[in-house]
Amino acid sequence: MYDSIIQTVTLAAGLLAEMVPMMIIGVFLAEVLVALNIARKIAAISRPLTSFAHLNEECGTSFLMAFVSPPAANAMLLDYHTKEIITRKELIIAATMNSFPTVVMHWRYLLPVYVPLLGIPGLIYFGLLMLVGLAKTVVIMLYGRAVLIPPACTPAISAAEPAVTLREALGTACTSSKKILKRLLSVTVPTIVIVAFLINAGVFDWLAAWMQGAGGVFPVPPEGFAIIAAQFGSFVAGASVASTLLAAGDMTWQQIVLTLLVGNVLTSMTRSIRWLGSSYIAIFGMRTGAEIMLVSTGLRNGIMVVLVAVLAYGLGWG
Repeated sequence: MYDSIIQTVTLAAGLLAEMVPMMIIGVFLAEVLVALNIARKIAAISRPLTSFAHLNEECGTSFLMAFVSPPAANAMLLDYHTKEIITRKELIIAATMNSFPTVVMHWRYLLPVYVPLLGIPGLIYFGLLMLVGLAKTVVIMLYGRAVLIPPACTPAISAAEPAVTLREALGTACTSSKKILKRLLSVTVPTIVIVAFLINAGVFDWLAAWMQGAGGVFPVPPEGFAIIAAQFGSFVAGASVASTLLAAGDMTWQQIVLTLLVGNVLTSMTRSIRWLGSSYIAIFGMRTGAEIMLVSTGLRNGIMVVLVAVLAYGLGWG
């Protein structure tokens, strides 16, 4: 019992240490940009995306920040929503769009593993992941264009406001950030503790075992289930097993790519609940965070399943 408590506290502390600084940076940076009246100028870079999706320009600032730090980008969205610059529906759509930069930046972790181990098939697999992420972004942008009212020409953050010095902007940002961060942390800390407890209790391991058993409905050869089982441990383990099977000639490169995609779908269920769930809920609260997680994960997996079907049955990879 004592060991379990220690493990939970240690894990929760690690998760908080990773997430909280990024949340603080995101909120504070958003406040500085607002105080300096330059948020519009930064958002103008991604204006074609936000304009097409009928989102306020401020969402573009968050989208660009997501290439650097997704938690900080989402904290910026919450800040804008708290100030009623964007609506709750815009918040959900923009947060879902922010997941695409996260996928793109995964090249830093995925390519150094998949390319050396699998060569061209590894590069193809990574390219398909990028394609799925892009398709998800396009779908959510089309949804935004269909359900949102185009924002007024006058931006929520006016460029006509008098200029302020950096010192004044930092002071204003410090003051305005405190209230938002107090609310954020009051939700973040207990949420992360609960997630850490569930991890140590083996809940996610049970879900992983259940999802692994559900893999039989997909067009995967028997040898491929070893890859999927390894993917539940880590993507490195999955790539290592796939490399061994490919080198031995037990599976074709098409079957390897298809199996990795199926494994990605299955492992994303537990991965989303464990990591994305805790991140979204910690930042946006239980209701909105869970909704964003379900929309993002459901949309991504739906597109991934369609892709698997096209590859397996349309191109005969299965």
